[in-house]
Amino acid sequence: MNEEEALELFSWHAFENCYPHEEYLELSKKVVSYCGGLPLALKVLGSLLIDRTQEEWESQLEKLKKIPEEEILKTLRISFDELDVTQKAIFLDISCFFIGMDLIYVTKILDGCGYFARIGIPILWERCLVTVEDNKLKMHDLLREMGRRIISEEFPGHPKQWSRLWDFEQVTNVLTDKSGTREIEGLTLDLRSSDKDSFSTEAFTNMKKLRLLQLNDVELTGEYTCFPKKLVWLCWLGFPLKSIPDGLFDQPKLVAIDLKYSNLVQVSEGSMVHFLFRFYSFWTFFLV
Repeated sequence: MNEEEALELFSWHAFENCYPHEEYLELSKKVVSYCGGLPLALKVLGSLLIDRTQEEWESQLEKLKKIPEEEILKTLRISFDELDVTQKAIFLDISCFFIGMDLIYVTKILDGCGYFARIGIPILWERCLVTVEDNKLKMHDLLREMGRRIISEEFPGHPKQWSRLWDFEQVTNVLTDKSGTREIEGLTLDLRSSDKDSFSTEAFTNMKKLRLLQLNDVELTGEYTCFPKKLVWLCWLGFPLKSIPDGLFDQPKLVAIDLKYSNLVQVSEGSMVHFLFRFYSFWTFFLV
């Protein structure tokens, strides 16, 4: 919904009127902004705040900044639960790795995972679980939070057993401790604002199901002979090596490689990977 429509819907549930009470107008606009036009969120929060004081509204808004409203997430979860297995996987992958990325690019990657994304993403769109703007995948913050919470509930308090890892602290702990398991299918880590920059390739040894790997300014030391062999997407921004090490591209399922801003200057002719590349101020590879 646009802002005007959202404010009216929220008002019907919070004030039983089409417009907020004057003293609650600015607070109502803040709630509507938080909901981002999601009708379910507007209804739930409106019903929650009806007949409450301004102080209670302000307290609720502060709470929402830190902890998304449980009732909203439960309501949104209904749409997720009605999806089939591959559609759920697409939603969870997008919530962790692909928000803001090109639709066609992501579709090819998820098709490479066997998820039938050419029909799956339109179904998510129809159910308002994702949107597409300027050919970029978008997802409301509440839906992203729901997706990540669904993953964390797989093994509460044990991120090394989650199917996808995105939190900086959790990822660095898993890689430092070399405690990753075969349950991990996707991992993303950005070290541009961190002093830590190096991990051992051995940290990935047990991640046998790893499909999606996204690294930014990360250095890996060691051999790649035991590196996971089921990668579909490798996005390694700021790739630190000047040549591709043996074993890294020994990936029979690889669909897309993104090595922007890398130090790469040499590609072995003996590589098993056949790809096209473009070179401007960065490298990007796509398999053919």
